[in-house]
Amino acid sequence: MQITTLPVSSKLADQADVPPEIAARLPDDWRLSAHQVATYAALRHNDIDVVFNTAMTGDGKSLAGLLPLLAAPRPTGTLALYPTNELITDQFASVAHTLPRWGRPAEWAGTLFGARLDELTASVEELSRAETLLRELKSRRLVLSNPDILHAILQFRYQQRGRTPTHIVGQLPLLFEQLTFDEFHIFETPQVVAVLTGLLFLATQRPAPKTLFLSATPSRELEELLQRTGLSARLKVVAPQREGWYHHGVHPGDGWRPILAESAITFAPQTAEEWLDAGGEQAILRWFSTHRPGARAALIVNSVATALRLVERLRPVLAREGLAVEPNTGITGRQVRNASYAADLLVGTSTVDVGVDFRINLLIFEAHSAGTFLQRLGRLGRHTSFRDRDGHEQRFGAFAAYALVPAFVYERLTEPVAGQAPPLRDGATLTREQLATVIEQVFPKPASFDQYTRLWGRFVPARVYQELSRKETRVAFATVREELKQQYYKLTGTSVVKACREWEAYEQQGEGLLIAEAQAFRGGSPFDCGVIKDEEGDVVTYDLFWLLANGRLEPLSLEAFCAAVRALGKPDAPYRRGFQRYFFRWLGLRPQREQVRVVLPPDVARWGPDKHQVAVVLPGITVDCAGHEFLLRLNQRLSDTPCVGLIVPAVEPRQLRRRRYLPPSIQLWPYRADAGDAGEQTGSVAFGRDALLLDSKLRSRPLGGKPEAPIIF
Repeated sequence: MQITTLPVSSKLADQADVPPEIAARLPDDWRLSAHQVATYAALRHNDIDVVFNTAMTGDGKSLAGLLPLLAAPRPTGTLALYPTNELITDQFASVAHTLPRWGRPAEWAGTLFGARLDELTASVEELSRAETLLRELKSRRLVLSNPDILHAILQFRYQQRGRTPTHIVGQLPLLFEQLTFDEFHIFETPQVVAVLTGLLFLATQRPAPKTLFLSATPSRELEELLQRTGLSARLKVVAPQREGWYHHGVHPGDGWRPILAESAITFAPQTAEEWLDAGGEQAILRWFSTHRPGARAALIVNSVATALRLVERLRPVLAREGLAVEPNTGITGRQVRNASYAADLLVGTSTVDVGVDFRINLLIFEAHSAGTFLQRLGRLGRHTSFRDRDGHEQRFGAFAAYALVPAFVYERLTEPVAGQAPPLRDGATLTREQLATVIEQVFPKPASFDQYTRLWGRFVPARVYQELSRKETRVAFATVREELKQQYYKLTGTSVVKACREWEAYEQQGEGLLIAEAQAFRGGSPFDCGVIKDEEGDVVTYDLFWLLANGRLEPLSLEAFCAAVRALGKPDAPYRRGFQRYFFRWLGLRPQREQVRVVLPPDVARWGPDKHQVAVVLPGITVDCAGHEFLLRLNQRLSDTPCVGLIVPAVEPRQLRRRRYLPPSIQLWPYRADAGDAGEQTGSVAFGRDALLLDSKLRSRPLGGKPEAPIIF
């Protein structure tokens, strides 16, 4: 089945509406869209604290967020926060070009994320990470970072020697008049709670930074929590869709700017590998044969292992036609990722889902949810040309996509229901907005974790309240604490004072890991591994279980690994700090995926029902996976490492996922444990943040008729 989506144009701002300070700096060949000027006006308005811009993908939301820095008479600074380091790098390249065009120095901008902070700290050995962080914040007008860094600052994780715990936090409102959260809709409940915890604290400071959220599909949960906490009282939503600032169809002429091209979209109920087996390779080759040199493609799949297999499969096929294929995945090194954007065919995963601006006119993508479908389709039709490897400008003449969806979704799209016409018909023409509505209807609604905020999210504001209650800060922040006590109750529905006492109780019971997991922005990573990739000349961090299931590996000691890192010209300090406990050299992809099974200690198998279906601290685990001679040594280390987990006896992962409609982002593993006379126990186990999310789901609706566990307030 094939449909066509109409091209989209965005309304340009009337010249009379462009503020004089923008007009004075606006490059001669630029025209701003109406939503960009409206966003600037909202950010400069004294009675507005929070702004939402919901412009469509490709319509310049990021530029809208930069306008105060580019044009305001006395800009202080902007802290721009992106969900992935890939997007930080992409946006930094764009900003380096944009700033000089507006008469601002390119040196105003800098990037700041974990690996970058390590590099900067290593280059100035006498400085701590906290001191390096503050130096970078002070030296830039525009800092491109991620919400993880901001969260760590606002949780007082960075402490400067000889200063109060609040020193670095207190610098933020002085250095930055604006916080911009780009693509924030991809985050889930824990991250939403963490960001709002920080914003509520910053709102008590004077002056408080303005906050801008950029998202074509803003989170309803975020909007609801903004209303609950009162932050929405000074909120402005810039919604081009509602204002009639989009035109779908033939370009209407002067006063409008094309932003998305017409595209042909073919739906298929297949995975990417099934699609290639059914003639997909020939479809890719025909596209390049017909449209080359104006052709470039991307293939985006759900699985990293699938992406790596497809690269191995497609490289020789396309090489015969002089075409280059490169991967872009979480286990792909930085150099190869950068090269993938210039390849004829990029094969990627979620690393390129969010906002990354690559230029293609053919897109093949798998989609397991409405969100991934719309996010990935949003990569297509944004650009009319690209520069080839010889530096020549090549124009795109046509745009096409193959949308690979689950069979039941395809049936919902194409089959009539109760006498009604199917949502899509072969040959139909739709607007992008109409297609988005259909896609959101046919994909299952993602599971919600409504109780998470009250059960585990409460420990994030508890950290702020506790730090402001210390001897060094108690008097200075007495009024602020009282204000935050009320605000945090509105946010979480619980008492922050009681949450602090519960936190102390967890620590006394030896379960402080649960609180540490809840307070981390994206959760901890107890099974992250350092991986040397000699063939790419790079080092990456990746999950142990995936590596065991999919990779051929050589185990390395910490010293051997750090020596290899230094040989690649990279700092080894991050690995010596102990964030990664396991180290490998990547030897290649296994011929087929092997099942990883978790083995739990006998004591865990004898636990009573009170420790089932709730998050606990596991005393340690071991793993079973065929094909690795080093498992005995690995398991000796794993068995001595406590971790946050949740076990569900007698329910296999696939059953558990289906019965609670869990999203693919929740990782579940089969486990077994020797229960002595009771025989072997089997079931499902989740770790880390996944365990906390699943805990909040199962407490309100446990499996197997178990009485509902009490929810602590």
